[in-house]
Amino acid sequence: MTSQAIDLKVNASVPVDCKFWREDDGWIGTCDQFSLRVEGTTFEEAKRNMESALQDVLGAMVRSRESRRVA
Repeated sequence: MTSQAIDLKVNASVPVDCKFWREDDGWIGTCDQFSLRVEGTTFEEAKRNMESALQDVLGAMVRSRESRRVA
């Protein structure tokens, strides 16, 4: 019996410590580990913005590592 490999992208959740606080006109979120700062009119929006920013940073790190491995 022969096995076949399946090439599949998998999204992995990685917990990252972030801080959120309320200011006069909305919410601010920071992630010291990656020097990120986001804003949102609601807490939920600020959290979504942080998730998106973290996804961008972590994706860029993975792509950078992959390109160094190929070179």
